[in-house]
Amino acid sequence: MRREIPSQMMFRDPLEILLAEEARTCRGCTHQVHAVAFGTAVTICTAKDKNGKRRNHGRRCKDYREDK
Repeated sequence: MRREIPSQMMFRDPLEILLAEEARTCRGCTHQVHAVAFGTAVTICTAKDKNGKRRNHGRRCKDYREDK
């Protein structure tokens, strides 16, 4: 997948750009689960919000935790 680099980061170190991109995603969270549903690979979040509903996967939330 090809992404557009924001203009304020255009001339920065590529590692800094990658870290900024990863800081907004759920990648690496303990609540992230990969599954196959009807032959399609899906990724879901198992964390629940204050109302008991499952959170949407893709944007980092306050419940983000990494495996150590």
